[in-house]
Amino acid sequence: MLDQSEVVRYLIDRSLLAPHAVVDGTVVVRDASSRNRIFIVDGRDTSSFVLKQGTSPEGVAAVAHEAAVYESLGQRRDRISNYLPIMWEYDKAGQVLILGKVHGDRDLRAHQVRIGRFSRALAISLGDALGALHQKTAQNVPETLQCPTPWVLSVHQPNLSIFRNASSAALELIRIVQSAPEFGDRLEDLRGGWEPSCLIHHDVKWDNLIACPTGSRRGAPFRLRIIDWEAAQLGDPRWDIGSVFSQYLSLWLFSIPITGRDPPERFPDLAKFPLGRMQPAMANCWSAYRKRADLDRPGETAWLLAAVSYAGARLVQTAFEAAQVATHLDSSMVLHLQLASNILGRPREAAAHLLGITMGPGR
Repeated sequence: MLDQSEVVRYLIDRSLLAPHAVVDGTVVVRDASSRNRIFIVDGRDTSSFVLKQGTSPEGVAAVAHEAAVYESLGQRRDRISNYLPIMWEYDKAGQVLILGKVHGDRDLRAHQVRIGRFSRALAISLGDALGALHQKTAQNVPETLQCPTPWVLSVHQPNLSIFRNASSAALELIRIVQSAPEFGDRLEDLRGGWEPSCLIHHDVKWDNLIACPTGSRRGAPFRLRIIDWEAAQLGDPRWDIGSVFSQYLSLWLFSIPITGRDPPERFPDLAKFPLGRMQPAMANCWSAYRKRADLDRPGETAWLLAAVSYAGARLVQTAFEAAQVATHLDSSMVLHLQLASNILGRPREAAAHLLGITMGPGR
């Protein structure tokens, strides 16, 4: 396993980092490890990298799979390759994936919080990127090739293994879902309607969407890069788009202060990130997606409503993930469940009033 102190020498030995960059003192190595070992090398200009290495047999396989996805999509030389980071190398012997990094980049959540607005340009890029991915990889998919549905679609029917790993807060969340039979029925419907038809990213979230500056001058535009393709697989493209919608909605919910002084109906008005400021970005993302994916017009509305419903399911997953690191369910997690239930029950109204997407006659 690579150690932080070995990263610079490792890159120099592979002729990826020039010794003078180290002598100049411009190279900084940060340890960003989580479930995998990850080192971020920031050397400005062309001397910035991300090194990724699995720490378990499952992690090693996942990193190797991610490298294979980058290689496969990069070889296509079509539009999706414009949204991928540079893959410098996959060291099979050391099982290390080496990706390029842009100095000054940041994930989409941090970027939007920093600039104080929700970029329509980056939302359009995201819709265009996912549309290209889904449309181009839908060709020649073997009918026998299947993939598992997202686990959250079965969260109301957990197997025994979940009781070994789930926190008490997460178990309470499951009990809330199970206490509303219609909640589980709607998740069941989504699981039954899962239609794997193309390659999907499967883990679209702010952390995996990177805003990269295109220049050093102040006010330079940013371009989008999509990272962390470990979970990429054959799947239902509506899950990726639903996940995009859920990220905006989740940021809105987490920014709502729940106080004892204000009535519940006032809570949305107190949000640090109001929903109305996000809706143009969500609508532009959807518009770019449907154009790039060349959706069939007669079936477009049904397609969108399914994606909106998957957004509701993804909110449940976000609440569960938050509960896993909490000692008890807090108000924001409960809000996620409430909104998820509302979306699953009324996806058409959710598209219009939550996402700001207008569905006119014939659409």
